[in-house]
Amino acid sequence: MSLRAKASAVALAALASLLLAPAATASSGPAQFTGRQLKAALLPASDFVAGYTTPVENDTGRHLEHFTLYSLHSMSCQSFWLNIGRGYGFGDTAFASALVEDLTGALSPEEIFEESIYQFASTHAAASFFSQLKAKYRSCRSTTTTSKAGKTTDTVHSTSTQRVGGHQALAILDDAETGVPGPPLAIYLLWTIDGTDVYWISATPLSTDPPQPTESSLALKLIARVSHLR
Repeated sequence: MSLRAKASAVALAALASLLLAPAATASSGPAQFTGRQLKAALLPASDFVAGYTTPVENDTGRHLEHFTLYSLHSMSCQSFWLNIGRGYGFGDTAFASALVEDLTGALSPEEIFEESIYQFASTHAAASFFSQLKAKYRSCRSTTTTSKAGKTTDTVHSTSTQRVGGHQALAILDDAETGVPGPPLAIYLLWTIDGTDVYWISATPLSTDPPQPTESSLALKLIARVSHLR
C-alpha cells in the first residue's frame, strides 16, 4: 500500500468508526448552532487545494447535545488518539468535521486535510477542554492504535503555544508510523480557541512540507465562517 493510500485509509477508518457513535439526547441549552449548522460553515474543499473533494463529513445533527461520552482526563491514550478531532462527546453541545483530500492522486500538492469544530455551552467549558488537550498530549506522547487500516503509532514530535489572529492556539507535530517503509508521516495539528468554539485543523503533506495552505490560515477562515453565522 502506498504512503498516500495508507494515510488516507487511516483517516477514513477513524472517521468511519466515529460515524457510528451513539446518538445523544437533545438539550434546551443556550441559543447556539446545531451540528448541522456548523457543518454548513465548514471550509469547502476548494479552500484547501483546487480540485480537492470532501469524501467524508460528520456532525451532531439538528439538535444541541447534552452529554459527555469521553473525559480527556480519564480516557486512555489509545481512545484519545483515535477520537480526538474526529469524534464528539467531550461535553460539546455541537460538532462538525470533514475529511478533505484529492481522490484522483494526480493533483499537486498532494496532501490530506481534516477540519473540525467543537462548540461548548460556555467560554469556561471551551477553555477547560483546550487546557486539558495540552495536558493529554503531554501524557500521551507516543501511542499505538489499531483501526481497520492497521496499526499506527503517533508520537508527539513537538508542541508549541501560538497566537493565531489573536486567538490562543496549540500546534502539534505528530510523527505517525503506519507500517509503510520510510520515515514517519509528519502530521501538523492546530487547535485554536475562540469564545465557546474550539477548532481543529489537521494537515498531512505527502508531496510538500510544510503544508500549503498553512493550518493557521485555514483556521482563521474557518473561524470567520462560523462568525458569519452570527
